[in-house]
Amino acid sequence: MDFKRSSVVLITAISLILLFPVNYLKAAKVTIKPKIATSWQTDSNFYKSETGERKVYTYLVQPGIDLGFQTAKSEILLNYTLNAYYYDDRDTVPAGQTKADDEDYVGHTAVLKARYRAFDRLLIGLDDSYYKTRDPAQSDEYSNSVARDKYFVNRLTPSLFYDFGAKFTAGVRYQNTLIDYSKNTEEDSKENRGMFDLIYNFTPTASLDLEYQHWKRDYDKTTSDYTSDQIQLILRKQFNYVTFEAGGGYHKRDFSDSSLANMETGSYILKIKAQNPPAPETRPKSYLEFSAGLNFNDQGTGDSYYKAHRFSLYAGHIFLEKLKVDVGGYYQISDYKRTSGLTPSGTTEIRKDDTYYVSGSIGYLITDWLTFSITAGYEDRDSNLSGLDYTNKSVMAALGFSHDLGSR
Repeated sequence: MDFKRSSVVLITAISLILLFPVNYLKAAKVTIKPKIATSWQTDSNFYKSETGERKVYTYLVQPGIDLGFQTAKSEILLNYTLNAYYYDDRDTVPAGQTKADDEDYVGHTAVLKARYRAFDRLLIGLDDSYYKTRDPAQSDEYSNSVARDKYFVNRLTPSLFYDFGAKFTAGVRYQNTLIDYSKNTEEDSKENRGMFDLIYNFTPTASLDLEYQHWKRDYDKTTSDYTSDQIQLILRKQFNYVTFEAGGGYHKRDFSDSSLANMETGSYILKIKAQNPPAPETRPKSYLEFSAGLNFNDQGTGDSYYKAHRFSLYAGHIFLEKLKVDVGGYYQISDYKRTSGLTPSGTTEIRKDDTYYVSGSIGYLITDWLTFSITAGYEDRDSNLSGLDYTNKSVMAALGFSHDLGSR
């Protein structure tokens, strides 16, 4: 059943391609890139626990394919990867604890992007993403969870953008999100979100976007449903080598459970991306990505919500045409609203976590289609409550293959 769900994105992409007339197919640019990656990773604290650290090896095999279809008026991109995870305990497993290899699984990643210019002023879009994973970060941009429960998350987003002349653009988007855990003991959820954009285009490369979002998240067990409203004003600017985005606004969240106090916060986003050669080059010689943001987390099973302040920075450069060096990391402050517990001193406080991750990678471009890399990482969480701190050190070696069978 999980494989059938993961194949929906692929079937949708093929169906969209077949809808085009034959003469469009002949004139189209078609891209087919099979790929496969394999890696080995060691984690000093695989389960990210404060005590009883366990060293685990992870073996990962990832076959996949990238498909592209482009005409003067349309574009369809599909990226699919099968993720086969195998785990191996390197320490003695304490009695009553799960063995790492009991969590072996096959996951899926499928991302579809489709755009069609119906006429000069109307752009129709469809985005769909499917993940079957144990990574909690796929369920929430600001996730602070260390759980390893297997689940799938699917996000379907149709959209319409209409240009009112050269200066104004209006956009309407709808997003449906489903989160479904493999175990019936876990709590599934669904979200329906509407988004409206009113964009003023100063120039072809600079715009101001008034964005309003309204969404409702429903849980299938005891967690309270909620409704969120958010408005932001976002400035975007595209330079030759740099893309800049900055915005701020207000977010209010109302809970169905009347015993829970509603929440509100100011919010902001800041993103800077730079690369040389400039986009659309997919393998730049140098790049830098910085982002900062403040907002609530969305997935709050057990009414566990917090205000997240997150900063991230990643940069890389290719030396001597072959040697690729990457560094980066993130820092997140998770300020909980109603989750409390005991501190090491024995007092009761509202939870607050500081989490950071840093990594460095050295890779060698063996050929245009074959790469090898070694990455070292360090992750640390410092909580004011007992039992929630952890430190994990990791090292990964990876070999990746991606070959263009010939775009036409």
